[in-house]
Amino acid sequence: MDQRVFVREVPALDAALLDALLSQYPYDDHRRHRRIEPAKALAYLRERVERAASRPGTVRLVAEERATGQPAGLMLVQSIPEDSALLGLSMAGIPFLLARPDHPAPRRIYRALLDSLPFVVQREGLDHVSTRIDTADIAAYQELTDSGFRLVETLVSMAYDTERRGSGTIDPAVFGFDGVVRPVEAADVDAVAALAATSFTLNRYHLDEDIPKKDAGELMARWARSYCLDRDNCDVWIAEAAGGKMAGFLGTQLNRDLERHTSILVSGRALLAVADQRGRVGQMLSRAHTWMSRGDYKEADTQLNNYGMIKAAFNLDMDMVRTKYTFHRSFLR
Repeated sequence: MDQRVFVREVPALDAALLDALLSQYPYDDHRRHRRIEPAKALAYLRERVERAASRPGTVRLVAEERATGQPAGLMLVQSIPEDSALLGLSMAGIPFLLARPDHPAPRRIYRALLDSLPFVVQREGLDHVSTRIDTADIAAYQELTDSGFRLVETLVSMAYDTERRGSGTIDPAVFGFDGVVRPVEAADVDAVAALAATSFTLNRYHLDEDIPKKDAGELMARWARSYCLDRDNCDVWIAEAAGGKMAGFLGTQLNRDLERHTSILVSGRALLAVADQRGRVGQMLSRAHTWMSRGDYKEADTQLNNYGMIKAAFNLDMDMVRTKYTFHRSFLR
């Protein structure tokens, strides 16, 4: 442990700490959305940190400069009960790993925080920990790698600006599809979940050898099902062929909390699956998302190695707005 940095567990986060860590924070998720004011975006980020920190069972570790007592970093660790129950492992996540933006040696801060993680894992009885960081945060990348985390996924986020690019109505025939694109119905939910369970095989759960593939598929199915059941905060589009069979779906979630802070609605965390990869159903559903989903910005995430999806997004006038690394570490080895 670096003797220049002191890490302590705290019962709550105080305002001075959050001011120091989040003022001018450079890796905000919405920094490339031109219509979102930076100050309002950071206010939303602060709310997310405060909400995560207040969740019962969350471990709050604060790094301070030993010489001055100044706050220098924060790491939150929290269990994921739903994943734990399905996978038979004690799953946890690090929703926030932060170093003070003006700190001259952020690697030192990240190292001190991550050096404390094994003690938390042992005390809390955790088996597996995951986290996600902005790819621009090189210091966090280096220290996560050095501390035993494995890179399992690189996410590329694309965004469609409705104000700049416009909207429209889908004509399935333009995409060579004999059928319709329509909103999800209650009768579709099981089919959507089944397609999700077998389609999303490039994600972090499938690429982690410590997680059974069957269970990874069920996690995706649950995620898709939750979109179908939340009509107020999600849009789900179904591609239905002429014979009534579902050819694919696209689901997306509306960020109501960000909207509350900024008056800008982002429709994101999109899930897209098609039954047959050879046609243009995926492109058609992506166009339905950009043109017909609610929101000022329409976002879609995909893995860096999904070149076809990235190319399709560019062809649909979407812009790349961020990239993120996902790291996993198993403590069973």
